[in-house]
Amino acid sequence: MRAKATTDESTDAGERSAPRRSVIASIAAGAARRWQATFAVMIVVLIAGVSAFGFGLDREGFPPINTPISVVSGTYFVDDAEVVDQEVIVPLEAAFSEVEGVISTESIALPSSYSVVVEFESDISSDVGTARLVALGPEVPDGAEILYNPINAAKLVGQYDSLVSIVGPPNATPADFQEQAEQLSVYLAAEGDVGVAAVRELETESIDPVSGATETRLTRFTRVALDSSGYDDAIAIGLIRSETSDLDVLEFSDLIESRLASAESPLDDGFSAAITADFATSVRQQLSSLTTNLLTGLLAVALVSLLLIGWRVAVMTTGFMALVMMGALIGLWVFGYSLNTITLFGLILTLGLLVDDAIVISESIDSSRDDPSPQEDGRRLGVVRTALERVGSASLAGTLTTVVVFSPMLFVGGILGEFIRSIPATVIITLILSFTFSIVFIPAVARVFLLKGGPSNNPIVRGEKVVARAAGRLAAYPWRNGWKGRFTGMGMASVALVAIMAGGMIAGSLPFSIFPAGKDASGLAISAEFPPGTSIEEAQDISDEVDVVILSVLGEELARSQYVRGNERVTETFIDLTPIGSRSTKAPTFVDRIEADFETIVSAYPGLRLTAGQTENGPPLLEYPFATQIEVSDAASIAAGQQLAEDIRDSLQGRQFESGGGTVTVTDAIVSTDGEIARVDGQQIIEVRAQYDEDQGISGILNDTQLLVEEDFPPAEIESRGLLAEAVTFDFGLESDNQDDFAGLIVAGFIALGLMLLLIAIQFRSVAQALLIFMAIPLSFLGVFGALKLTDNPQSFLSGVGFIALIGVAVNNTILLVDSANQQRRAGASAGEAIQHAVTSRFRPLITTTITTVVGLLPLALSDPFWESLGFTLMGGLVSSTVFVLLCFPAFYLGLESVRTPLRNAVRRRRGRPLLT
Repeated sequence: MRAKATTDESTDAGERSAPRRSVIASIAAGAARRWQATFAVMIVVLIAGVSAFGFGLDREGFPPINTPISVVSGTYFVDDAEVVDQEVIVPLEAAFSEVEGVISTESIALPSSYSVVVEFESDISSDVGTARLVALGPEVPDGAEILYNPINAAKLVGQYDSLVSIVGPPNATPADFQEQAEQLSVYLAAEGDVGVAAVRELETESIDPVSGATETRLTRFTRVALDSSGYDDAIAIGLIRSETSDLDVLEFSDLIESRLASAESPLDDGFSAAITADFATSVRQQLSSLTTNLLTGLLAVALVSLLLIGWRVAVMTTGFMALVMMGALIGLWVFGYSLNTITLFGLILTLGLLVDDAIVISESIDSSRDDPSPQEDGRRLGVVRTALERVGSASLAGTLTTVVVFSPMLFVGGILGEFIRSIPATVIITLILSFTFSIVFIPAVARVFLLKGGPSNNPIVRGEKVVARAAGRLAAYPWRNGWKGRFTGMGMASVALVAIMAGGMIAGSLPFSIFPAGKDASGLAISAEFPPGTSIEEAQDISDEVDVVILSVLGEELARSQYVRGNERVTETFIDLTPIGSRSTKAPTFVDRIEADFETIVSAYPGLRLTAGQTENGPPLLEYPFATQIEVSDAASIAAGQQLAEDIRDSLQGRQFESGGGTVTVTDAIVSTDGEIARVDGQQIIEVRAQYDEDQGISGILNDTQLLVEEDFPPAEIESRGLLAEAVTFDFGLESDNQDDFAGLIVAGFIALGLMLLLIAIQFRSVAQALLIFMAIPLSFLGVFGALKLTDNPQSFLSGVGFIALIGVAVNNTILLVDSANQQRRAGASAGEAIQHAVTSRFRPLITTTITTVVGLLPLALSDPFWESLGFTLMGGLVSSTVFVLLCFPAFYLGLESVRTPLRNAVRRRRGRPLLT
């Protein structure tokens, strides 16, 4: 019997006193022997998986994300930003800074309102932190309103599961809307699954600090569009599910819709209500996309398996992948996860990895028909044992290395870490189940199904065998063929090295953005910033013109829209478009058209800023992403800081510079704090922001812009203006946080590679062979970065995750080759004979795995832009790695063996052992 694949290849058959039994092969043979029980377990898994998908797993937009932030806001009707700053902001920030766990505060004072953003230590939830601020009970002047709002990044407006909007007759007043909203909120709150039904009030009642009289002002306006017919004035109610509710986002949405449609609704005639913002629509679209693409991928995998191996393997592979998906759903259910954007992302990411397990085990069984193990009584059981002895340990090593490379992502900190943590958890659960199912279920099915028929012998299979033998001969040619062999080997190695360098050069020309703008989206976000001094009535008039532009550009493609903010300073509007794939115009085109039409409005209102963008599955993209802050204190420094801010703005406006291999233009630069007073940790600042004509590679663009500002305004220049040399700082907000967190992800990646190398070295008992196996990673560079370049995708978080998944598949390919060659070396073969046999025997599973992975992921990458960079990273890298592993990797193996063999023979000669050939 063969020894485990991971034992030292220096041991040969003649030196073993007794054959060793492979634990993996024994498990597989046992499952095949008791195939009835194994089939019963399969049925249980299938039923449990369907149950998990049908009613067990909650459907959510995003997983729970601990956002250690609280927003304190309110009104103070003094019509003077300086008074609001000194009488409200300054004492609040001083009080908040003493609260346990507070690490920073940022505030904005407007003429009659204010907001303070309080950030806590990462282990403090927003609810806990907000409760500490409330318990502090800071004093504010009479007439000043103070509201405490915990923030949840996975919620609408940081708080709500859904927004319900009420529209009414044209003559309805804000007071009429508020009366209807109060009635409806009481009606909805009576439902046990509704924890909060908060009216987003249009009018605010406060005390005039001068006269002492009660004053009611319109402080918010809300509009909705339920279809493309137009916008209507409205009032919104924010809904939050009860903590005791067991409804998911889809069930909660259905419940609210049924309550709104009920005859018991308390709304008066002429008023109606509807859900105008929630996650239910996007979750349904994502589930539909996953299901459709999964089925398409399974059919594609079945077709490729049918052509390259046979129809029985095609059926087995397809059924296996579906069963593993069912198992993964059970795992997510058991560990308390939900079906959301992030876990769906993880499930799709594993498609290529599942193909690898299915093909490797199935093909090994199919190709071992003529070599049954004598340790089993029946021929079919013997074939199963032989097959698993050949590839079982290598398959385990591949699974473990992939698990290891994903594991450090579980410990990435910050909001980015919270956001992505479900990805590695989903992948690891799926990988462990995939390997377990592959050594238990596939052998059992093979015994009663695959081995019942003969091997496939169609023309494609016969052609594949011819090519495999030719590839094997080419792999062995450099070994002992004189100068021709050496020249061929050096040529093969040179081709690989050139490909690696070419991939590196392409990578250097690609822009980098952690979360780049998508090529299409299911929604848009429109924002307006009004000039200082604008009244709320004037803001409404300007918004009328904005609405006309939106409706004229989008037409029938507007599904629904909701103003989530609307006051005298800003408006923010969310727009749901018709689904991706159902319309010919993509979201970026709509954005360009809307912004072009906005120019007419902006020219009519000096100081007005209108922006349009598409909503993203990742963090939102800021319209003015670059930000530099100038610290000021007294009147002189404020004047000097304002002048410096204007000079920085003017120096950036229209500026062109090179970044990420292309030319970037600053399309607009503004002093964003005009008309307000901003503070960070009590320190007053003046801020300059800039936007660009390029969204891709934004991380690199921001860093390059910072360098430009630092060159134009060095410390000496800043000091000459009467400011401190360190007065100018750079904080890009969420982008800066993401860059810090992403740096942690890179560190985690290097740790993962180190752990992988250690694991493989232990498995193969050779550091040199572990490094050789790692050659699969750089051999994928040309395909990875070439595919990103050809599809116009930057390097990003998504492509990085795709690359991590690629490492697992690519390294598994070289593990299989080296392991197979080691088995032949232990049997007495020369290095040339060993690599020839390895390439010939492993050719079909490697090619089949690559083609099935590409064919399975291609529909997903082409149908949804969100998955494009991940899909093409995996597909391009796998094709590149497979081609170079089959054609060039043998030269590196033979080169290593030509060095190792004499050294090992010297040791063996002294010990009196047989020499290696």
